[in-house]
Amino acid sequence: MIHKHHGTMSFQRISGLLIVIVFMATSSGCGLFQKMLTSMNIHPELAERGEKFPGSQKCGHCHIDIYKEWTGSTHSKSYINEEFRVATNNYEYDFCIRCHAPETVFTSLENDTGDNTENSVTPSTNNEIVARDYNLKDGVDCQGCHLTVDCEFSGPHDGISPHPLKKNEEFYKTSKLCGICHVDTFEEYLTYAGNGNDETCQDCHMPAVRRKLIQDEPWQKLHKKKEGKAHTFSVSSAMKKKKDFIDLKFTEINKNNNQITGSVEITNTKVNHSIPTGKYGYREVLLLINLKDNLGRIIKSKQESMFVELNTQLKPGEKKIYNFVFDLEGKDNCVNELEAIILRTNFNRTDKTQFAKVELQLGLQQ
Repeated sequence: MIHKHHGTMSFQRISGLLIVIVFMATSSGCGLFQKMLTSMNIHPELAERGEKFPGSQKCGHCHIDIYKEWTGSTHSKSYINEEFRVATNNYEYDFCIRCHAPETVFTSLENDTGDNTENSVTPSTNNEIVARDYNLKDGVDCQGCHLTVDCEFSGPHDGISPHPLKKNEEFYKTSKLCGICHVDTFEEYLTYAGNGNDETCQDCHMPAVRRKLIQDEPWQKLHKKKEGKAHTFSVSSAMKKKKDFIDLKFTEINKNNNQITGSVEITNTKVNHSIPTGKYGYREVLLLINLKDNLGRIIKSKQESMFVELNTQLKPGEKKIYNFVFDLEGKDNCVNELEAIILRTNFNRTDKTQFAKVELQLGLQQ
């Protein structure tokens, strides 16, 4: 016996049919359906300022790739980071929370002139960023960089969206966006950019990627691939973009019976800000100079630190020379190699990112 099933179409089938219709309409160049879908404002809670915003996880339901990148970034951990908790005396200092958990950076631009050029940014004491008191664990979240004071989502692209969307291409392509919080680094950038290197913060720390802005089915079928940015915000991304951004080499190496002497030269060749950079938090770059034996073991080592707070950072285009002396004893007569390493580390020196490395074979075995 064959049973015929009668009833209403499922929501999924209705949605699928609607998408096909809209896709056909948008593909044929009709913008009416795009405007209609956007004006429906299916998810108004995403553009709400305050506790009604469900958090970045909700954004991740559609923007799957971007959300995954963000969750692995320092932006997502800017509030829960243990060093930040300790530095703010268990979150006592509201001044710091404004940038580590901002409601939206656009509150600092409410009286902005609208000039989107790099030089238009001047940190204002009258239009401060407002710190959130909800969803704090999300740190620098989606709303922090994309929600305007008019409760519209802003970005470099327009298109079909279930929430209010405003295109602001120029703003998102300049370092002005990052400079709202990273004030000191941005001021360095404005000072040194233009000397043959005009790359923005995004060029180095947000690698270019061509993809659809959303990956959720079936809605991703409404979108075409666009040129965008990976939301990694990482030093490693910048290092891939700018290989050999630090010139590191040994010079004037000499040896007598009791000593090996020489110098290490370090030059910031390609970065438009200091290394390290930034005014707040623990930022240290280490230079390690190692003397190794013919088995590759470190038998002598020296260390130099670069700190912003001590004004020993490596500025754009600057060359620093570090002299070293290794006293040799009887057990050190199998020295074979000099090694210099530059790395960034944290307060506990548990997190180390190597910036540069150079080795020099000595051929001094006796």
